[in-house]
Amino acid sequence: MEKKKKEIFEQTIMSNIKRKSIFVDKVQMLEEVPLFSWIDINPTELCNRKCTFCPRVDASEYPNQNLHMSVEMATKIAAELKDLNYKGGVVFSGYGEPLLNPLISDIVREFGDEIHTELVTNGDKLSLKIVTSLFDSGLDVLIISMYDGPHQIEEFTKIFNDLNVPESKYILRDRWYDTSMDFGLKLTNRGGTISHENQQNIDTSRPCFYTHYSMMIDWNGDVMLCVQDWNKKVKFGNVFSNSLFSIWRKNNINKYRKMLGKGFRKLAPCNKCDVDGTLHGYNHAKCWNKE
Repeated sequence: MEKKKKEIFEQTIMSNIKRKSIFVDKVQMLEEVPLFSWIDINPTELCNRKCTFCPRVDASEYPNQNLHMSVEMATKIAAELKDLNYKGGVVFSGYGEPLLNPLISDIVREFGDEIHTELVTNGDKLSLKIVTSLFDSGLDVLIISMYDGPHQIEEFTKIFNDLNVPESKYILRDRWYDTSMDFGLKLTNRGGTISHENQQNIDTSRPCFYTHYSMMIDWNGDVMLCVQDWNKKVKFGNVFSNSLFSIWRKNNINKYRKMLGKGFRKLAPCNKCDVDGTLHGYNHAKCWNKE
C-alpha cells in the first residue's frame, strides 16, 4: 500500500512539472534578454488554515492580515504583460488563500484570454457560484489542494460536473497523507522558515534557476526574490514605481542570477533554503549565461 502511495505521489509531481513546463521552459527573448516565463502572484495575506508544513502555522511570526491585492494593481500588471506579448503563465497562489481576496474574480478578469492563468486553492471556500465566477473571468486552470481526505474528490468533482467544467480545466491534488508521505507534497523548508522530518542537508553549492525564469509579485506590488522567500528579505522593486521589464533587468536581480546560476547560495535567504531550483529554468539560465 505504501509503495502504491509513493508511486502516485511521484506521478503527481512529474505531472505537475510537465504541465508547468509547457509555459516555463519556452524562452521568450526581448531586447536580447530572456523574459520571465512564470509569474507567481500573492493576492492576499489571509489564510483560513494552519498547515504544519507552512510558516503560517506560527501566527506570532506570520499573522493573518487583511491585506489584499487591488484590481488597480492587477490591471497594471496585466496591461504590461499584454504589451510585452507575454507567452508564459500567471498563477495566483503565494502566501495565503487566494479566494479570501473578495475581488479575486475581478483580478483574474484583468488578464483576459490572452494570458494563461491558474489559481491554487485549498477549496474551503469553493462553491458553484465562485467556480462559475472564476471561469467566467477567464481562469484557465483551477488547482485544488485537498487536505481533509478522499471524500473531497467526490465533493469537488460534483461541483465541476454540475457546471459541465471540462476535466482539463481543473486539477485535484491529494494532500491528506501523513508526514511519512510528506502530505502528498514535495516539501521544502520555505526558504529556511520551517523544518520538516525529511529535510535534507542544505547544499549551498547547488544551482537555482528561479531568478532566471520566474517573478514573484506580492499583494502590494513588491517584486521579490522568489516564492520561497516567506520572510520577504529581498525585494527588487515595485510594479507601481517601475515596469516589470525594467525590474527584470535590474543589476540587483542580475547579481542573484549570476550567483545562483553558479551554485553560490551564501546570501540570505538562499543559504537556508533546501529547494531544488533546477526543475525548471535551465533553458533560461543558458541564455542568461550568454549575457
